[in-house]
Amino acid sequence: MPLLPFKDGQIHFEYLHNDEAHSPVLVLLHGFMEDSRMWNELIPSWRKAGDVLCIDLPGHGKSDSIDAVHSMELMAEVVWFVCTNLNLQNIALLGHSMGGYVALAFAEKHPELLGKFGLFFSTPLADSSERQLMRDKASELVQQNKNSFVRASIPQLFDPEMRMKFKEEINEQIAQSLELSTHGIVAAIQGMKNRPDRSNILTHPPKHLVPNDIIVIAGQADTVIPFESVERWWSSPAIGLRYASPSGHMGHITHRQGCIEAVERWWLG
Repeated sequence: MPLLPFKDGQIHFEYLHNDEAHSPVLVLLHGFMEDSRMWNELIPSWRKAGDVLCIDLPGHGKSDSIDAVHSMELMAEVVWFVCTNLNLQNIALLGHSMGGYVALAFAEKHPELLGKFGLFFSTPLADSSERQLMRDKASELVQQNKNSFVRASIPQLFDPEMRMKFKEEINEQIAQSLELSTHGIVAAIQGMKNRPDRSNILTHPPKHLVPNDIIVIAGQADTVIPFESVERWWSSPAIGLRYASPSGHMGHITHRQGCIEAVERWWLG
């Protein structure tokens, strides 16, 4: 099991190498209460084209919790640490939801390592004051009863129409999320709550990136990041590729093939 020591803990990653690859390494960052397993059904298609790196962010999957608050900046340092230890450059970085917040922090601090950049059902916007209050309430609920919080939260990531259709996949995600510690969940919630607005990364990206190096994939039925809010910022001419999936927040499950193809057009284009 590939592990790297970081601070007082260890970070888990999976590096899938393709000897015939000539594309940038695709680096995948999962969302809140997920881990690298979220990509399992997509990776077989992508591995045919190139190298793929999946990282379990702190407090998720097989990676340890390393601080009281896992800020997006701290998580971005973890991503940088893994990539530099593997001697990777010119990466194609794609983050789902919270992973997108981490990818934005990475782009801000380590643009020299980026060859391509993408948000996968995510947003550059900071939490509103109302959303921040909801984060604090969520932290309280997790500490009162983590398992109840997980079981109630995961189905809400799917639009209502899909909850019955993908009941088995939802139950699988619940089972995986129940493996997380209370500390890891709360540390991530507080990190997301305190993140700044990083819209500037998408309006004025690193100068070496051309528009087609940047993709935004959004869900038209997303109940977590409403599509109307995405439409307000993804018109930036710096963003060359946009994919409006008919899905909700978990499009990698409910509309998998469309997501696979959109990522391939960006990554291999």
